[in-house]
Amino acid sequence: MTPDAAPLRRPDGGRWGDLEGAVLLGGDASSVPRMRRIVAVLPPSAHVTVLVEVRGANEIDVIDAREARVSWLDRSIDGELCPRGERLAQAIHAWCAEWACGDDAVCTVWLGARTPSRIVRMTQAMLPASRVS
Repeated sequence: MTPDAAPLRRPDGGRWGDLEGAVLLGGDASSVPRMRRIVAVLPPSAHVTVLVEVRGANEIDVIDAREARVSWLDRSIDGELCPRGERLAQAIHAWCAEWACGDDAVCTVWLGARTPSRIVRMTQAMLPASRVS
């Protein structure tokens, strides 16, 4: 655990290290430093997925995520960029279908500050009993 991650609190006031169940961290390359700090304090029992939308291979970085599943979602296709948030929205939708379908699903979603509001609304709609921040 890094010293700056120890006191890191969730938006609901709880500590990241107290979470159980499935945890999704999503955002763009600007969110990577915060994601690293969160991943550093999550308990080993959490099922962690990290989704990072990037504008090309040059934005791919390292996230030491132990048991987490990290996916780099490249917006560049054949030299063109798909719209910001499109790849992230598709990946979040797939994650929700996998982890949050049951009534008793325990999941927490953190989305980076630059995540388009339409994606935040979509995620909230898919996870009625979850915590989305």
